[in-house]
Amino acid sequence: MRTVTGLRDRLDRAAVALGAGAAASLLLSIAERAPLRLFSLGAVGVVVMLVLAAAALIGGYLHLRPVVILAGAGFAAAVVLQVVQASLGGTNTLGGDGSSVALHLGFAVGLLTVGLAPTTSSSRPTGRQ
Repeated sequence: MRTVTGLRDRLDRAAVALGAGAAASLLLSIAERAPLRLFSLGAVGVVVMLVLAAAALIGGYLHLRPVVILAGAGFAAAVVLQVVQASLGGTNTLGGDGSSVALHLGFAVGLLTVGLAPTTSSSRPTGRQ
């Protein structure tokens, strides 16, 4: 039983780290020019990213896996929104570019993987010896 608890703790720490990384990555969007400005986001995009990063932090800290999954799904929705709006050529609600799509995709995959990872012990006796 100790290994299952240890796995949950590691997954929760990973969710906290991903949330902190998402919040800290916003520093790379506020610089005026390259090389420090690695991606761009508008005001709405910054707010969305802060809310999703806070959800990941809270979900990991309070051991609430559905909140971590919700944060991952939110980042995935941001990816879909940006790709659809870029392909249709119109409004850019989040104010992002291709780099922000890649960043959001990375956080989406990471948080969904952490949130959906099984926490039960997979080593069950088979009955054969």
